[in-house]
Amino acid sequence: MRILALLAGVLLLLSLSAHALSPSEKALVAAKKELERFSRSPHQQRYRRYWIRVINRFRRVYLRYPESPEAPKALLWTARLYRNLYGYSHRRQDLEEALRRYRMIWVHYPESPLADDALYEAAQIYRQLLQDPVRARELEVLIRKRYPHGDMAQKLKSPPPSPPKPRKEPRSSPSEEMATVKGIRHWSGEDYSRVVVDLTAPVSFEDHALRASQGKPPRVFVDLRPSRLSPYLRPEIPIRDGLLTRVRLGQYRPDTVRVVLDLKSLTSYRAFYLSHPPRVVIDLLGEEKKTRPPAASTGQKPRPPPGKACYSLAQQLGLKVRRIVIDPGHGGHDPGALGLYGLREKDITLRVSRYLARELRKRLGCEVILTRNRDVFVPLIKRSALANMKRGDLFISVHVNASPNRRAHGIETYYLSFTTDPEAMRVAAMENAISRHSLSELQSLLKKILRNTKIQESRTLAREIQKHLVARLSRRYRGVKDLGVKKAPFVVLIGTRMPAVLVEISFITNPTEARRLRSDRYLQEVARGIADGIQAYIRRMELASS
Repeated sequence: MRILALLAGVLLLLSLSAHALSPSEKALVAAKKELERFSRSPHQQRYRRYWIRVINRFRRVYLRYPESPEAPKALLWTARLYRNLYGYSHRRQDLEEALRRYRMIWVHYPESPLADDALYEAAQIYRQLLQDPVRARELEVLIRKRYPHGDMAQKLKSPPPSPPKPRKEPRSSPSEEMATVKGIRHWSGEDYSRVVVDLTAPVSFEDHALRASQGKPPRVFVDLRPSRLSPYLRPEIPIRDGLLTRVRLGQYRPDTVRVVLDLKSLTSYRAFYLSHPPRVVIDLLGEEKKTRPPAASTGQKPRPPPGKACYSLAQQLGLKVRRIVIDPGHGGHDPGALGLYGLREKDITLRVSRYLARELRKRLGCEVILTRNRDVFVPLIKRSALANMKRGDLFISVHVNASPNRRAHGIETYYLSFTTDPEAMRVAAMENAISRHSLSELQSLLKKILRNTKIQESRTLAREIQKHLVARLSRRYRGVKDLGVKKAPFVVLIGTRMPAVLVEISFITNPTEARRLRSDRYLQEVARGIADGIQAYIRRMELASS
């Protein structure tokens, strides 16, 4: 922390200016003073909440004054603080937050003299802390290409090393580093389970299913390579209820860990890799118990006449919505976007979700489940797993938008798919808390796991919610902008077995919309607008199936 203290001291000296300061300069000076006080307190440096408090002071600068010269400076210091926080927390998430801020500098402020600093410091994180020389090399090449006369290019005196020779390995292996299998997470219901294998580095994997035979249950096993098993993990994890009965782990080969999942039944499964942080996710489907009443009509539905659009699966089967899962975005140590007037995305999404749950119960009489009902952190990968375990019929994830451009405003609704829209990619990167480089990996993944029926259902649901939410708010507020229905690779929507959408209800960084987000009346109207859309979607399904 001597480096941090030294930097803080330099900042304090720079802040002592006799000139009249603009509002953005005053805000940055105040943040620097907060950092200087923090750097003098070893006691505060031991507690995460004090780090986050200082970080938030700098975040407010670039959120309130995104077009000022102080914005990239504040971003740089939030990135450096997260990087230094990692030295205490050893949480990979803190490095990811640092990289996210560095990237915002060279993407949104490419003309800033700090852009090459951001690239260089990000490359150092990849090379020294994440052991990702390939990504580090990419950023170093970018420095030479974009800023050949900058001071960071001078630091990179030697020519970039030649890329490594391609290896004959499965395409899913992003690194040569030996990974450690450090943890197993699981969520299991009667006919669905999700297992997450947490890793310290990327791996290749092969998966296989075995039928029940010779007194052994059906099982799925996954071989992870190159990897070793953490000595702190138990070789066997019993599961007391649900589809999954037991998880077994072992060092199958010197460079391969095998994970075996024992099941009560198995109809299908799907395994996929997610990065940042690295993990392998296995979704398991068992024999569905007949707990729901059949559709009103048991006869075969007639096919639509020629020239008319084919009905979706839900329309053909006449399925009704009995259970809706609402997902308030962010929570706990993840505040989401920070906006004007001290607003935090996690607080707004929870309030809207509670209003929405109340509205749906009153109107539809259906069961409504929230993925969180208080200020707690729930991993993205767990949220869709909870929706599947609870056998939800619809999944609605509620979020608040943010942008470096304070003039950006409006409402948009997303469904899961791959996209080339830069703005949709930006929003997905923000909500996924990962880089756009990682989004390209998600795009490839989606090509393997998306099903056309879910896309169609989710798109229809998104259109109804977007239309009715904009219509309701437009009747009561001026300047409501319809940003439309979009598609993007949101992690929280991956693997959902029901129509699923993500609603960005307003911009927390826009002065007008931020003022509205402070009002309970506005949040209640947002909830009613979303409920209008859900109700219209259900009516549409019922009419089509009648």
